[in-house]
Amino acid sequence: MKPRRLATFLKFATVSGMGWIMDALILLALVSQALWNPFYANIVSSCVAATCVFLFSREVIFRKVPRVLHLRLAAYLGYTLCIILLASAAIGLLVGMLAAIAGSLNFELPATAAAAIAKVIVTPPQLVANFVVSRFLSERTFKEMGH
Repeated sequence: MKPRRLATFLKFATVSGMGWIMDALILLALVSQALWNPFYANIVSSCVAATCVFLFSREVIFRKVPRVLHLRLAAYLGYTLCIILLASAAIGLLVGMLAAIAGSLNFELPATAAAAIAKVIVTPPQLVANFVVSRFLSERTFKEMGH
């Protein structure tokens, strides 16, 4: 990776880390306080955090192209919804697997703890994909986006 791109990625990873904390807090609140299913809670928490990270990163990190923010945000949210659905499905499966593993060890793993562990597992591949898509949507001209 080129030094400039690495520096940009590290800045994005920092902002994403703050977004991840927001995401995780919302997820855990929805699971523990609102008693939501982790799958649905992750969709809501991730969409809120992804929107914040995209808008902040576009303003501060990437060389933003000033036009058609609404289309860029819509495209990012479409991408985000797809990746969140995949991650949420993975989290749902992982929560079940973690509970089963804990049960086989005669240990009861609370749903909130299982959701937190599962969230940590699915985060790294999401971070890399989010960087690539955010950078593309922030830095490409409207013409390059197919219009």
